[in-house]
Amino acid sequence: MQMFRPLIFAFCLLAPSFFPSKAEATVPNQVPQYYRQWINEDVPYIISEDEKKEFLRLKTDDERDKFIEAFWETRNPDPHSVINTYKEEHYRRLAYVKQTFGDARYNDGWRSDMGRVYITLGPPKQTAKYHIGINTRPVEIWFYQAVSPALPPYFNLVFYKRGDSDPYTLYSPREDGPNRIVTNDAGGTSPAAALKVIQASMGAEAAHAMVTLFPGEHANLKDPQPSLDSDFLLAAVRNLPDQKLEKERIRALRMARMEKVTSSIFTGGNQPVMDAALLRDGAGRLTLHFLLKNQHTDARLIGILPDKQTGYSLSLQTRVSTESGKAIYQQQDTLQGVVSPTAATSARERLFAAEGRLPVVAGKYVVEATLTNNLTREGSRTTKTLTVPPVRMSEIGISDLVAYSAPSPVADPAGQMPFSMSMLRFTPRGVQHVEIHAGERLPIVYQLWFPLSDIKRPEPSSPKSVHVHYIIGSVVGGHRDPLEEDEDVQVKNLDPAGNLLTGRTIDTSKLTEGTYRLVAKVTEADSPRSASATLDVKVVSPDAAITMWTAFGAEASHAEWQEDVQRGVAAEAVGNLIAAEACYRRALIIKPSDPDISQRLDALKRHLTAQNPNAH
Repeated sequence: MQMFRPLIFAFCLLAPSFFPSKAEATVPNQVPQYYRQWINEDVPYIISEDEKKEFLRLKTDDERDKFIEAFWETRNPDPHSVINTYKEEHYRRLAYVKQTFGDARYNDGWRSDMGRVYITLGPPKQTAKYHIGINTRPVEIWFYQAVSPALPPYFNLVFYKRGDSDPYTLYSPREDGPNRIVTNDAGGTSPAAALKVIQASMGAEAAHAMVTLFPGEHANLKDPQPSLDSDFLLAAVRNLPDQKLEKERIRALRMARMEKVTSSIFTGGNQPVMDAALLRDGAGRLTLHFLLKNQHTDARLIGILPDKQTGYSLSLQTRVSTESGKAIYQQQDTLQGVVSPTAATSARERLFAAEGRLPVVAGKYVVEATLTNNLTREGSRTTKTLTVPPVRMSEIGISDLVAYSAPSPVADPAGQMPFSMSMLRFTPRGVQHVEIHAGERLPIVYQLWFPLSDIKRPEPSSPKSVHVHYIIGSVVGGHRDPLEEDEDVQVKNLDPAGNLLTGRTIDTSKLTEGTYRLVAKVTEADSPRSASATLDVKVVSPDAAITMWTAFGAEASHAEWQEDVQRGVAAEAVGNLIAAEACYRRALIIKPSDPDISQRLDALKRHLTAQNPNAH
């Protein structure tokens, strides 16, 4: 143990008491409860003193939000993953200790010695429980293997109850000693005699742990002389975030993350253009499906992958913020695939577009998308402000028009792919803007949104229908007579939210080169209700390169519960707290044991109660 001692000697001098009650950080009362809970209850055992001081110096909620985001991202073991496994594991531990340790009436399991160790080190590799012994107090021994370079390779931690109604307390071989474990020590039982009682009740391994917390260290049970090494270990566990080696580990993670971000060379020669379509799912939830389209072909997108196959590998990082710049959420998608030699040749000669989806509620957002070619480390960054209008549930509505291309729609039962509508996934060709060759037919698809009262379908003998009028005319007025088409769409097979999927192939054979606007207006007979959507169409010469291939991230990275959480965060950011609460509740139904969702919902409920004490 001599190699271990110098690493933590200083901390032992500073902290002779191993696990005293954790003093709460001094946060001004005007700081919202969410941030006070975060620093005092969520992360007190994993945040360093330097980080804590930095957080306490912050003046605005925006600064605190950015600090918290950076805190978790710094510790994210996989910066390319949408899910931060470190953060998820931490909140799982926090939820576990609140349920398992301490007094359930006060939700204070995180304050207990067992709770603190579990939060800091995680579940032990093995446990030995001696709750009922002969002349001994209840004892538990937790065996750990190193979770940090600041700790030894393996060690025990011992907990014991001083009284039947007391919580388990962390045991120190020097400060407590074997006499604290036996119940008949009032007559001055010696440590050796106490160890004899412990060995008879619990066994030799337990008696050994009362002398030293290191399983491989020699312990003389007949003449016990506990060394300082066990105390050094306890101090190291207590001060783990401030241990030199642990701080170096966190710093290395931060530097690795910065290296991955800054190693990309950002070029402006092929700046992508972002367009988005607002669509609804079967539960009425809103999602922005976006297309990030390169303006020029780039043959270097196809190359040799690490496994020596031919394909593509891109990273799409999307940050969503409020108009004022407050961070809402970010997500990371990996776009990769293997292609045949023939497909590789074709892709190098076509434009490329990345697809993505952003769960939202009504509001105004700033979206920053960073697209990086992992084969060349070159990237580009695009920023766009997107407005999501409120959907009026008492009126008919229409989504954005999406121009799509072959292949035909494919089934998407989960509805988690970009440009999915009514469990069908369409390959987008253009959103808000599309380019076509002269004479080319233009297939479009969109949703009609009906009030919930319209979900009750009429009798089959007299089906209800709406009229859709299509008109396409020149933006610059070069054509006197626009092209017009009409159709009647039967209102049937509405999904539970009142959505109806429909579309049309527009005949553009009479259009010459130029820029046009397609308008689709839907009206109801004998009703003033109507809605319209537009799509800009640019007709180009036959030799212009406009054909496109697209790619999107894994479907599994957009789980329904996670998107509900993102909508909840977005709703909080734009001030719609009622919508945020509904989103978190939906997410919790799907993932009832997720501690992060519960924490968000509890904090929001407290905030709502503070605003309106009679509401909850």
